[in-house]
Amino acid sequence: QTMDELKKLVLVLKAFQDLDPEMQIPTMLSYLYPCMQNPNKPLTIKQVAMKSGVKQSSASRNVMAFTEVSRHRKDGHGLLKTEENPMFRTEKLITLTDDGENFKNKLIEILEKNE
Repeated sequence: QTMDELKKLVLVLKAFQDLDPEMQIPTMLSYLYPCMQNPNKPLTIKQVAMKSGVKQSSASRNVMAFTEVSRHRKDGHGLLKTEENPMFRTEKLITLTDDGENFKNKLIEILEKNE
């Protein structure tokens, strides 16, 4: 059974690799933490940085990889969006796009599949 769990983990990692063959683990985490969050209480970039153990600048860059336009002005993956917090303008709130919800569901499906 443990082998099946490891196979599922590999399939999840491959799903991220399909988005970007060179994606690093902190970048994956910057998508997964907002996925696990209640949509009514979105995480901030700072919270993602703390949870994934990276600097805020790195967390910001990692989240940007999943937005519409990456920091290099290239197309991002369009799975996350960031919006200014109206109550605290220096904060950016992170939420999933429809494509982000679909990718999350794909990952959950991999994990729930009984092989």
